[in-house]
Amino acid sequence: MAKNESSENYLEAILMLSKKLPVVRSVDIANELGFKKSSVSIAMKKLRENGYISMDADGFITLNESGLEV
Repeated sequence: MAKNESSENYLEAILMLSKKLPVVRSVDIANELGFKKSSVSIAMKKLRENGYISMDADGFITLNESGLEV
């Protein structure tokens, strides 16, 4: 899944949002990209399983090293 366009779009959105917001959540990404929150949640699960992002107990999303590389 790593190299497909939507993953890159999500990772880029997380990066951009992390520069202007104190924390990034799925809802922020959904608003930024104009996607449904359910679609974003599924994508975040895949990105997390592939090690590109981390999500804490509060749902705050951070890019991992591999996510930043993409």
